[in-house]
Amino acid sequence: MMDQVRIGAFIAARRKAKGWTQSQLAEKLEITDKAVSKWETGRSMPDLSLFMPLCTLLEVTLNELFAGECIAEETLRAKADEVLMDVITNWLGRDPQESTACDPASQTVLDVENVSKLYETASAGHGTEDNAVLAVNNVSFQIAHGSLVGIMGASGSGKTTLLQLIATIDKPTSGAIRISGQNIVDIPDEAAAEFRRSHLGFVFQEYNLLETLTLYENIALPLTMKSVPKENIHPMVQRISEKLDISAILDKYPYEVSGGQRQRCACARAIVADPDIILADEPTGALDSHAARQLLDTLSMLCREYGATILMVTHDVMAASYCDRILFMKDGEIKAALDREQKNKQTFFADILKKIEWIEGESHAVLEIVNP
Repeated sequence: MMDQVRIGAFIAARRKAKGWTQSQLAEKLEITDKAVSKWETGRSMPDLSLFMPLCTLLEVTLNELFAGECIAEETLRAKADEVLMDVITNWLGRDPQESTACDPASQTVLDVENVSKLYETASAGHGTEDNAVLAVNNVSFQIAHGSLVGIMGASGSGKTTLLQLIATIDKPTSGAIRISGQNIVDIPDEAAAEFRRSHLGFVFQEYNLLETLTLYENIALPLTMKSVPKENIHPMVQRISEKLDISAILDKYPYEVSGGQRQRCACARAIVADPDIILADEPTGALDSHAARQLLDTLSMLCREYGATILMVTHDVMAASYCDRILFMKDGEIKAALDREQKNKQTFFADILKKIEWIEGESHAVLEIVNP
C-alpha cells in the first residue's frame, strides 16, 4: 500500500522548507487547515484536483510526491515511468486478474444524448433579472451492460448534477436520457420514485442505511418494496451476502459494524433487486484505503459475475483505475474519455494521471510522468 505517512511527512518537510505554516499552505490551495493536517499525519491523501497545484507549490514532481522523497533529476528523467509505476503498484497492489472491460457490442443500458442543464436564479436586488448557470453542457455518452464507468472531475465540474439527472432526481433542460431504452426525461414527477425503485440501485458515500433496521432488513428492503414473495427474499439476501462476505453479520445493526462492512451492505442492497444500473456517488469517500480497495473489488465483482452495470462518480484516481472507462468532466462538459481496454490497474492509473494533466494544461516540467 502507498505509504501515506511517508507522503505526509514529505509534504510537511517541503512546506517547512518553504517557510509556510499549514494555514498558509491551506490558504494557497483554498482549502481548510484541517485538510493539510490530515495529509501531513498520513490520515488522507490530497483530492484529485489538488495533486498538480500542490506539486507546483512545493516544487516537486508527481513521482516524488507519491514516493515521499526527492528524486535526482537524472534518475527521474531516465526512469520516469518506472518510478511512477513502482509507486502505483505499491499503492494498488498487483493486479492478478485480466481487465473485465465489456464487449463494446454489448447491449446499451444507459444512453445520454445531448443533455444540458441550465439553472436560472434571480440576481440579488433584481427580482426580474436572472443569472443562468449551465451546470451540464451538451453531454453525450453510452454505457454498455456489465461495465463499470467512472466520471471524474473537480468540485463544480457538473458530475454530481449529471448523476442527479440520470437518477431522475432532477430533469435536464434539453436532451434525452435512456435507461434500457426508456427515455426517463418523459417520466412524470409522480412516477419517478417508482421508476427508481424498479430500475435503479444506489451506493452513496455515507451508506444511507437505515439505522433502525438490521443489515439483513436493509438488504431485503428493496425486495419488499417490489413485492417479492416472502419465501424468495431470504435466499436472495443470503446469496448476495455470502458473495460480499457479510452473511455472518446480517443480524447486526449498521452502527455495530465497520464502515467497509456497511458499504458492502449498501452494495448488496443495490444489486439484490437486479436494477438496470447502479449509481455510485463517491462510494469510497468515507473509507480508509484498505476498505476502499475491498469495496472496489466488490464493485468489479458485481460487474463480472452478476452482470451489473455501474456508473461511479469519483475524484479518486485509485477508484477510477478499477473502471472500464473514465469520462472526464470540466465546466459542465465531457472533456475527454479514456478506455481501460486490456490494461492492468497500474498502467490505467498512470494513463488517468496523464489525461488529467493534459486536461488541466499543466506543464510537463512540473509533473514528469512521461519520458521526455
